[in-house]
Amino acid sequence: MKRTLLTTLLTLFAAAAFAQRGGVTATVVDADTGESVVGAVLTLTPVKTPEKKQYFTSAFKGAVSIPSLAYGEYSLSGAFLGYNNLDTTFRVSASKVSLGLLKLKPGVQIETVVKEAKALRTSQKGDTVSYNAGAFKVVADADVEGLLKKMPGITVTDGTVEAQGETVKKVFVDGKEFFGEDVTTAIKSLPAEAVDRVEVYNKLSDAADFSGMDDGEGYKALNIVTRPGMRQGQFGKLYAGFGYDADTETEDKFKYIAGGNANVFSGDSRISFIGLFNNVNQQNFSFEDILGVSGGGGGRRGGMGNYMVRPQSGVASVNAIGVNYSDTWGKRNQVTFQGSYFFNNTNTENRSTVEKWYEAPMIPDTLSTNGYSDTKGYNHRFNARLEWKISENQNLMIRPRFSYQSNDPWSRTTGWQYGAPADGGSGYSRTDNFSDALRHGYNVGTSAVYRAKLGKNGRTITLDGSFSYSDNTNNSNSWSNILATQPDRPAVDPVTGVWDPANYTELRYLRNLAPSSSYSLRGSFTYTEPVAKYAQLSFQYRASYNSQERDKRSYITGDDFSTAGLTPDRSLSNSYESGYLTQSVGPGFRFSKERNTFIANVYYQRSALDGQIVRDDAEKIKHAYNNMTYFMMGQLNINRENSLRLFVSSYTDSPSITDLQSVYDVSDAQNISHGNPNLKPTYSHRVNFHYTNSNVEKGRTFMWMFSMNTTLDYTAQHLVQRPGDITIDGQAYSPNFYSTTENLDGYWQLRTHLSYGLPIGFLKSNFNVMAGVIYTKTPSMLGGTVDAATGMISGGERNDTKNMGYDFRAVLGSNISENVDFTLSWNGTYNEATNSLNADKSKNRYFNHTAQGNLKVVFPLGFTFTASAAYSQYIGFTNDYSEDYLLCNVWLGKKVFRNKRGEVMVGVNDLFNQNQAFSRSTGSGYTQNSTNSVIGRYYMVQFNYNLRRFGKKGSRNIKDYDGVESSSGSRRMGPGGPGGPPPGMFHGPR
Repeated sequence: MKRTLLTTLLTLFAAAAFAQRGGVTATVVDADTGESVVGAVLTLTPVKTPEKKQYFTSAFKGAVSIPSLAYGEYSLSGAFLGYNNLDTTFRVSASKVSLGLLKLKPGVQIETVVKEAKALRTSQKGDTVSYNAGAFKVVADADVEGLLKKMPGITVTDGTVEAQGETVKKVFVDGKEFFGEDVTTAIKSLPAEAVDRVEVYNKLSDAADFSGMDDGEGYKALNIVTRPGMRQGQFGKLYAGFGYDADTETEDKFKYIAGGNANVFSGDSRISFIGLFNNVNQQNFSFEDILGVSGGGGGRRGGMGNYMVRPQSGVASVNAIGVNYSDTWGKRNQVTFQGSYFFNNTNTENRSTVEKWYEAPMIPDTLSTNGYSDTKGYNHRFNARLEWKISENQNLMIRPRFSYQSNDPWSRTTGWQYGAPADGGSGYSRTDNFSDALRHGYNVGTSAVYRAKLGKNGRTITLDGSFSYSDNTNNSNSWSNILATQPDRPAVDPVTGVWDPANYTELRYLRNLAPSSSYSLRGSFTYTEPVAKYAQLSFQYRASYNSQERDKRSYITGDDFSTAGLTPDRSLSNSYESGYLTQSVGPGFRFSKERNTFIANVYYQRSALDGQIVRDDAEKIKHAYNNMTYFMMGQLNINRENSLRLFVSSYTDSPSITDLQSVYDVSDAQNISHGNPNLKPTYSHRVNFHYTNSNVEKGRTFMWMFSMNTTLDYTAQHLVQRPGDITIDGQAYSPNFYSTTENLDGYWQLRTHLSYGLPIGFLKSNFNVMAGVIYTKTPSMLGGTVDAATGMISGGERNDTKNMGYDFRAVLGSNISENVDFTLSWNGTYNEATNSLNADKSKNRYFNHTAQGNLKVVFPLGFTFTASAAYSQYIGFTNDYSEDYLLCNVWLGKKVFRNKRGEVMVGVNDLFNQNQAFSRSTGSGYTQNSTNSVIGRYYMVQFNYNLRRFGKKGSRNIKDYDGVESSSGSRRMGPGGPGGPPPGMFHGPR
């Protein structure tokens, strides 16, 4: 008996000893200066099982955290560019082990470290994928955008960054926000050679970041970790160029560009300046569209980045300046501040064409228009983030913001919609629309988050609140054609050789005054309580109130747009005021052990709308909606190289008062619409799945993303083509289209995306391939009869528009040498679109692809050659069309000054003068081709200068700094240019 008991005790003791594990922490620093070293490669080898190596990198401020290692002896090797290797051993024999400071001595053994850095292209920790910038070479004066384009799983399209299949909403530099939500500005404002590492991760909301309870309001973010040697000094780039365009007949013949960026870093105190002035359509920024001029609606802020939009189509003259400042204050660094201000002024001219074919099940008409617009815009934007660590357990964060926007557009569009009645068409209708508007508005607000830990680990309280107010003015003069469709073909004007619109046009002149204002209040309370060693429960209550007022007055005037003695037209004018109160409450659960996490939240939500439409007599609108929503997230880190992440959530979108109002919109007499007072909120289910594999030793990265989105009670369009005569307030109309909205189930979007990247040794290059499939099904209603009494449509048939798209992209980026660098890429997209009401079930098939190459060569004596070429082709198989063009840019340069930091260049943009801006889209019963203005061929002389001054002694020699290569460089810009834009940059659709 004693022997049995002793054996059992010994077995249990041995098992417990075997199962014991401990966490290890350390800090990697420079042995001479004591400064932290970020991005050092740490190789951890168990003495008993040396084949089971693990790799880690030092994080922000040199921190190293290894959460779980089995008890035993380990050898540790540390390496970083510009330092001697560090080798040591240690033993894990307790639950927590601190290795203290790991001191790297500066040295000359760079070759070995470079080899290690090349292997470590990517690594991952939790949901964070880290890219080692040293493994992706770009020219010395490239910006961060050029660096990102070479990294697997990341794409940059016209300033929009997508990582792991999701749009990046914010950029951080060393953990601090950089230029707010303007990702485009952020990635163009830092030199690539200052980057040590790029981290892609899912950023939690301010409220959730403290407690770790993901509330589903996070977003994809980039954190740019700078090189330690470049955090003390001044660096940036300045450029200026002047050119001539001998071919243009519509733009300024003389071209110019000037701008740059300057960064002054002194530890935690950092200030960055940017500027851009040109008339060659360079718009390296996004703007906050509070007026909704880009078509996004404005004024309905629903989440991160909803206001930030890219510039509109056309050729723009640009003036832009910006500043970003961040610092840490207090004896204990308890206060951190980040703020940015940005101003831009654009004058955009655009000449556009639209060819739109209506197909079965629609009446087979064709819409052909030509347009011209001239838009002047001004934008001011300020935002800041102030965080105060009151104590170890308390934290307060405040985010003030202000923006102002002015927009002065002038536009004219003319054309025809036609279809011979004998061929099944509806006749001939003239399009003649004009608008001259002046809009301006401002938005001011602030938010605050108070967070506290209440003694017990995992017990927290979070209070979150915000306020915003906006005021907009929208005044315009416009005209449009109100004459009905004619059955007879127009006569040809003998002078112009085109159809004579004289008998097909009756213009109506309008003067519109539409001031509006809104404010919103939002608050939330979250409490978390630990219920086990690895588990937490939470309780959250949220409330928001949104109020809107709008007073639209429209006058039918003469061609002078005078309103003297006139009263607003009843059918065109309306005023409304509304209040939306939304409340939600519910519990949550979080389980987190080692590197694995599971979170689940469920909410009961009630939304109540109380508003009224003010006309001759007020129309009250009251609705209340009750829903249950949920959010689940699972993070499974299989090992240091493989991780899975799954999001499952639901959300609602309630209709606005303008969607619900029982009012006609006859501002465009040929396209009349009506609200639907019976609309219900949409209810959507969303699934996102991510798998990431980082093979550290071989430098290979594989990513797979899958997403699904389906919507119940989808807000679908009900469209009637040629509805006949409709009488509204005594006025007869014969529109080309009449539409309203209604709820339909069955909206689907499915997407999958694969990305694989690897180094190719014999080519000294990195090769990345990406492929994806996206499927969408969008329901709508077509046809029916308009009820003049209610404005609603009865009858009609459901039409499901299905689109299947396949895309593929391959990028070969060289790492050959500092004097020869190239990037080759090809991307193509094939689309098939169908309409369920199409009797023959035919598919609309089209394909577009682009082959692109960039080359940079530095010759002896500092001469440079830069070239970029892109061939783009658009092929329509169903409609039998083909559009293609070759865009080629060539530049010759000479490095100047003793340190080679200056460069004089002469070159030509669009050598063959073939640039185009062409796009194709499909929808319910139509296919549309569009073109817009672009910059063509011009010749330019440009001067670039790279600012470099680092360290305590302020050396200007770039070779003096950790891991930074010589100025002749091996870092490369994205598509094209050797300096600041525009050399080598493609001026495609804007």
